[in-house]
Amino acid sequence: MSEIPLPSVTAAWAGAGAVFLLGALFCAWRSCCGERIVMPRGSVQVSLLTAYLLVWLRLAIGWHFAVEGYRKVESVYRGPTETSRPWSSAGYLRESAGPLAPFFRDIAGDPDEQLLQLLAVTDPKADPPANRLSDPLNEQWENHFSRFAEHFRLEGDQRTKARDVFENHKNALGRWLVEGSKEVERYFPSGSVKVPMTTPERVALYRARVKELRDLLDKELPAFESDLGGSKAASLKAEVRRLRSELQADLDSQFAAMRSALENTLSGEQKAAGMPDQPSPSNWKLAVADGVMRWGLLVVGLCLLFGLLTRPAAWIGAVLLFLIYLAMPPLPGVPENPRAEGNYLFVDKNLIEILALLVIASTRSGEWFGLDGLLRFLNPFRGCRAGKPSNADAASSAS
Repeated sequence: MSEIPLPSVTAAWAGAGAVFLLGALFCAWRSCCGERIVMPRGSVQVSLLTAYLLVWLRLAIGWHFAVEGYRKVESVYRGPTETSRPWSSAGYLRESAGPLAPFFRDIAGDPDEQLLQLLAVTDPKADPPANRLSDPLNEQWENHFSRFAEHFRLEGDQRTKARDVFENHKNALGRWLVEGSKEVERYFPSGSVKVPMTTPERVALYRARVKELRDLLDKELPAFESDLGGSKAASLKAEVRRLRSELQADLDSQFAAMRSALENTLSGEQKAAGMPDQPSPSNWKLAVADGVMRWGLLVVGLCLLFGLLTRPAAWIGAVLLFLIYLAMPPLPGVPENPRAEGNYLFVDKNLIEILALLVIASTRSGEWFGLDGLLRFLNPFRGCRAGKPSNADAASSAS
């Protein structure tokens, strides 16, 4: 979009505005002359101007959906770049609030719960220290060694040496989980200070803050039906993110040190083959939700733009928007959507667009201007509707 010259965009925008205005004036004139359009089942007649504006409403919503869907699909196919990442609904779903928040957060996956499971210690006194690792963390490291050994076809003494190096780093990780210490910055109302803390103390603080935040969002705020704790929730979220990023960075540094040490056991020829790719975390629920949302928006938008299967497209679009609405409903006691552009109570832009789509679904907008009119003309069974009054019949009877 940025590659299109600005004058061309301005001219197209002005041209569309001129077409809309001229069309509206013409339809208003014809409506004053008594021209009417029959709504579904011939029970209601509307003015030509009303039908004209309903078509433009459909086109506007279709354009909105198509652009949103295209940007999301294009970002996934383009892949990560220096300035952007593929679109995902994970961030939005993890910020969910309201009665269905646990359901939406489960779809996105809870990064706090996942990290706490990795940092859990099975037995602080276990020897060797590698036995202190939690099952998820041990599985993560063992899977990496298996892929590494298989990728480079390690055998004999080389595999034994690589395994010894790997076990040494697993023992170091086990010691860090129980005996590690680091100066971390703690924040207080009066300021911040650096305090030495052990890894178990940091994990315990992180776990306590996560529990405090969940209790605040899921129990306290809904119980009082007010957002008086919104500022407290915001500060808790910031602290949880900071604690998570610090612990995750330390855990990643342990993993990076192990990878580097394993690489040093390779020959020059093996190093030239490159390290095996790290598999991305799999979350089939999020993958399905993302795919449905980005392709659903694109397909619904195109159908509304071209007037193809307009009614089912409008219903599907309303369902998609309703799911977005439920993820962050503007209810009393629910923290405000951080991405909202205003202040809402019960009704927000998503709900308004849902109602607009339902209005479109109740009309023949696709037949008035769109491919649905062509499909209706080509339908061999359209004669079955002969008993129903057409627009011309209704207009003549009205006159």
